[in-house]
Formats: sequence, structure tokens, C-alpha cells
Amino acid sequence: MTISTSTITLKQESIPKVALNFMNNTHFEELEIVEKIGEIVNTLMINNTQIDIQDSLSKILNRWLEHTIKHFEREDKLMKEIGFPAYAIHKKEHQIALERMKKIINTWVKEQDISLIHDYIFSFWPTWFTQHVNTMDMMTAKFAVSTGYINH
Repeated sequence: MTISTSTITLKQESIPKVALNFMNNTHFEELEIVEKIGEIVNTLMINNTQIDIQDSLSKILNRWLEHTIKHFEREDKLMKEIGFPAYAIHKKEHQIALERMKKIINTWVKEQDISLIHDYIFSFWPTWFTQHVNTMDMMTAKFAVSTGYINH
């Protein structure tokens, strides 16, 4: 049986830049974390018995979760500060994405099912992330700049 590995299709140059530097930097940090997760997932797809690699995956998944929580909290705070009209919609997207991520990570911790992480990292997440940046984040950043928010 041949096991194929996957690659992360999202790179910095493939994600549109929004009007706020801190949001772009956060997105780029997330891409770096996900790329590292993808490398570990590919290794485990070939040999799922390497306990040290499973532990590494668990640690970096938790790091990604912590990063995502801070990412969403900062955007939510910005939206409240500037009175973003679509705040409730954008915040709800964050909540749904975070709950899904937590569920995936908790399932990994309990079951060590690498295929679940693989599907999330290489299929679901890139599509969601690209769509979210292109819509919600883009609109939020444009609105922030239009209200005089200082881009830093």
C-alpha cells in the first residue's frame, strides 16, 4: 500500500493582505504553524507509531489553538472598538471555527486518529481560512481604516 503525503497549499503570497498589518502578521504566523503541523501529519501518515512525533503533534496543535484564540480575541476587540456593523456575524464565524478546532484537537488527543487531523489541515482549514480572510477580515480591516483606526 502506498501512502501519499499532502502539502499545505496556502503560502503567504496566496493569502490576500488586508488593510491592517497586525492582521496580516497574525495570518502569516498561523500559516507557519499549520505548515509545521502538516509536516508532522505527513510523517505520522507514513508511520503512526512514533510516540515522540505524536507528542510533538499534540503540542503544536495546542500552540495553534492558543494562537487562534488570541487571534480571534484581538479581532473581536478591534471590531467592538470600531463599531464594526457585521461584528456579530464575524464573531460567530470565529466561535464556530474555534469550536470545530477544539473538537478536532480533543478527538486527536483521545483517539490519535491522524486521518482526522490530515483532513482538517489539508482540506477543510485552507478553504475556510482563505474564505474568511477574503470576506470577514478584509471587510473588518477596510472598515477600521475608514474610521481612522491607526494601522500598526
